[in-house]
Amino acid sequence: MEVKQLSQREDIVAVAAKEIGYKEYQNNNNKYGVWYGMNNQPWCAIFVSWCAAQIGVLGANNQSGIIPRTAWVPDYQTYYSGKGLYRPKGSYTPRPGDIILYGSNSHVGLVEGCAGGKGGTIEGNTSANGNSSNGDGVYRRTRSLTDSWIKGYCVPEYEEEGDEVRYQKISEIPSWGKETVEKLIDKGIIQGNTKGLDISDDMLRVLVWNDRAGLYD
Repeated sequence: MEVKQLSQREDIVAVAAKEIGYKEYQNNNNKYGVWYGMNNQPWCAIFVSWCAAQIGVLGANNQSGIIPRTAWVPDYQTYYSGKGLYRPKGSYTPRPGDIILYGSNSHVGLVEGCAGGKGGTIEGNTSANGNSSNGDGVYRRTRSLTDSWIKGYCVPEYEEEGDEVRYQKISEIPSWGKETVEKLIDKGIIQGNTKGLDISDDMLRVLVWNDRAGLYD
């Protein structure tokens, strides 16, 4: 496997993905609220701030940083609109690490990827189904890019990516992508070359999202 230093986009998605399955206690009691100093409150924006802090891109307040520090969802649209980095739904194809806004700025999450007209996100303080802005945990969600609840996207100014990761062997594929790659090998869609599989990390994410969208069934 050829390895690079992960980009900040990939870093924040990786941090968020590790939190999937976390459940709050009663009355919005959760570790992210404790970290922020504002526990027992709706915490979807706090979750985004926490993820940003883990990779060193969180600002000091709601008016600074690659991602601003805030517990209030409307701050994101205000901040990124002021920098020319807010994109309404339908005007932009989201990228991993973008911030997705829902409703009337009632909920927020992080984009994990998109393919086949669907977008995958990781969201805190939501639920496994429906459109919950005050759920019980961290979940991976998939919605149509035209979903009526989506409002738009904030596009943080992450550092540019370096050299890419390329996977040459099935044993090198991360667990989240291995089932998809094995399926595509069995179907003859992936055959590799003289190097081996030669699948980039970005390509692997696209393949996984296509698979989740049912494009290979």
